[in-house]
Amino acid sequence: MSVHLELPPRGTLRPNDAHDPLPYYYHPVVGWLYRHRLQMGLDLLPPGGRRVLEVGVGSGVLVPTLTKRYPEYSGTDLTLATGLDTLVAPGCQATFRSADLLRDGDLPTDFYDAIVCFSVLEHIADSDGAAHGLARALAPGGTLVTGYPMVSPLMSKAFSLIGFKGIDAHHVTPPVRIAAALSRILRPVARVAFPPGVPTRAALYQCTAWTKT
Repeated sequence: MSVHLELPPRGTLRPNDAHDPLPYYYHPVVGWLYRHRLQMGLDLLPPGGRRVLEVGVGSGVLVPTLTKRYPEYSGTDLTLATGLDTLVAPGCQATFRSADLLRDGDLPTDFYDAIVCFSVLEHIADSDGAAHGLARALAPGGTLVTGYPMVSPLMSKAFSLIGFKGIDAHHVTPPVRIAAALSRILRPVARVAFPPGVPTRAALYQCTAWTKT
């Protein structure tokens, strides 16, 4: 079963902190790219599976989509937005809690059939620690889908042009380091990028899928 992004109506969501990119999902110019990057990752999710974990739930943009697809959903972030429970699709058993990938014991071990982690890993300097946290929570045979942007002066300029100043203080880890950390403990399954087909160092945004053997 394919997973299609269902963006909640404007005004439904609440930001979880001052840096939440929520307004950009509805922006008349860059909104398409913000939504498309999520859809690229959702397209990598395999059929089947019961339990899904979303790391970095933020304002809850993906909550309606993922809770409609999976019977059991867990959403985590360092800071939780208000009103997340109201976004859950009927019939889904959903939980939300504060959790840190780098902290042992915050997430169950060998538990989730699927994990999605969009625009999180570029904010974490300890790439190996984050990769181990994700791999530990993933069930054997499960699929991890991650998404992250290029981290470069070009990307910094692009964020500045859309009104997001000081992105360099938040984007601390480039894609090549993220992929290297994940590849040390998980098996790569797929990669998609925007623009399509460009290599890692040239992609504005890319999504990768990994599995645990």
